[in-house]
Amino acid sequence: MKRNWTAAALGASAATLLLAAGALAQTPSPGATGTPEATGTASAVVTGTVTAVESGTAVASGTAVATGTSVVTGTTTVGTTPVPTIPVPSSIYVAGGTGNFAFASQAFHNVWNRTDLPVAQQKVNRTWFWGPGPNTPGLLEAYKEAPNGSGQRLVQYFDKSRMELNDPQANPSQPFFVTNGLLTVELISGFIQTGNSSFEKFRPACIPMTGDFGDVTAPTYATFASVSNTQAGDHPSTNKTGQYATQTINNAGTIGNDPSKQGAATQFTYFEPTTKHNIPKAFWDFLNSSGPVYNAQNQIVNEQLITPWFYASGLPISEPYWTKAKIRGEVRDVMIQAFERRALTYVPSNTAGFQVEMANIGQHYFDWRYRNYGVCPGAVVGTPTPPVPAPSGTPGASTPVATGTAVATGTVSPVVTGTVVGTETETVVATSTTTASPVATSTAAPSATSTGTSGTPQPIPVLSPSPTK
Repeated sequence: MKRNWTAAALGASAATLLLAAGALAQTPSPGATGTPEATGTASAVVTGTVTAVESGTAVASGTAVATGTSVVTGTTTVGTTPVPTIPVPSSIYVAGGTGNFAFASQAFHNVWNRTDLPVAQQKVNRTWFWGPGPNTPGLLEAYKEAPNGSGQRLVQYFDKSRMELNDPQANPSQPFFVTNGLLTVELISGFIQTGNSSFEKFRPACIPMTGDFGDVTAPTYATFASVSNTQAGDHPSTNKTGQYATQTINNAGTIGNDPSKQGAATQFTYFEPTTKHNIPKAFWDFLNSSGPVYNAQNQIVNEQLITPWFYASGLPISEPYWTKAKIRGEVRDVMIQAFERRALTYVPSNTAGFQVEMANIGQHYFDWRYRNYGVCPGAVVGTPTPPVPAPSGTPGASTPVATGTAVATGTVSPVVTGTVVGTETETVVATSTTTASPVATSTAAPSATSTGTSGTPQPIPVLSPSPTK
C-alpha cells in the first residue's frame, strides 16, 4: 500500500486549556431511560480562580456559566491525554448534534433519516447510529481521487461517524455513494487517509475508546495498536467460533483472561475471513438487527437496520476485549471491539436497546485531528490543519428541503454553580429544555441555523461493499 508521509514539525509547548467535557463515549437517545452516558460538550466560562491539582485535573472555584467556550491559559492533562489545545468556534463544531447545522448533502440527510429520524422523533427507544444531528457544517478534506482535480471531498461529522461524498456527480443509487470513514483505523494507527492508497503520518490517539471524558482506566485507541489490523501492522486471530470472548485489556495494553465472562452474549458467532477476527453474539446480533426505519416512501417499516451488516461498522480489526471503564463516574465492565469504521461496546448492566452501542468516534476523531486532543506521552505535537468549511454552492452540498414535520435536536444551555472539575463528572444543571420546531407548511430550504431536520426521507441507495472506504 503506497503511503505519503508528512512529519509533525512543532515541539510541545505550553498549551491552552479548554475547560470542557467533550469527546464523550456515548450519546443518549431522546427520552431514553437508563442511558449510560451524557451527550455533547459542556464548555464553561470560568469567573473564579482556576488551579491545577497534582493529578492534572483542573479545578475551578467560583461560578461558571456554560454560555460558550472559554480559553484558560496554562498546561494540564487529564490522565495521560492532554485537554484539547486548539479552540474551534461553535460555527464549525458543536458535539452532540446541537449546533443547528444543516445537512451538507441531501444524500447525508437520506442516510441519517433512515435509522436516526425515528430515534429523534422518539418513535423507537434505541441507540443512535449517527447522532442527534450534524456536529459540523459541510467541510472539505483532502482526497486525491476527488473529481475534477479538486483534491477535496465533502464530509460532515456526527457523534458516531463522518459521512463522506467522494464524487457528488456519481449516481446516488450506486452502492456506497455516501461512504463512512475508516476513523478507527486512523485513530489507532496514527495515519490520516488522504486518498484510496495515500496516507499522512500524524500520531496515534491516546483517547479512551469508551467511558467518561478523560478516563484513565479504559484502553485508548493507541492501546489497541498492539491487537488490531491497521497500517501499523496486522494482528489476526484464528477461528474461535463456539468459544467465548473472555480476554481482557487495560489502559496499558496488558492482556489477561476472565473465564467468568463466558455466556450467551460473549460466544463467538461469526469469523470474518478477510480480517481474520471473531465477532461475539452480542455484536453480531446488533449488526444484523432489524427495527423501525423510514423507507423511501416516508413510511415507518421494520427492516434490517444496517445493510449490509458492515456498512456502518466496517469489518472487525481486533478481537473483543473486556475492560474496566468509568461510566458516569462509576467503574463498570465493558466489552469493546474495534471495527474499521466504529468501535462497539457492550455493557450488560445497561437497559435494553443500549447494551450495545457505537462509541462516539466522530467526536473522538474530530478532537484528535483538529484540536490536538489525545496526544500520547512523549509524542511530538504539531499544529493540525484547521477545518475548512465547504463554500456555498459546493457540488453535493445542497441544503435539504423541509416538506414534512421538522424535528428539533435543540440546544441545552446548562448553568454550573459551585466548583467545576474539568472532567465529564462535573455537576451541570440544565436551565432550559429542548422544544420541537414548528411544522414546515411550505416547501422551503432551512438555513444553516435551522433548529430542525426534515422529516421527509429521500430514496436510500442500496449499500454494498466498498473496496476503499
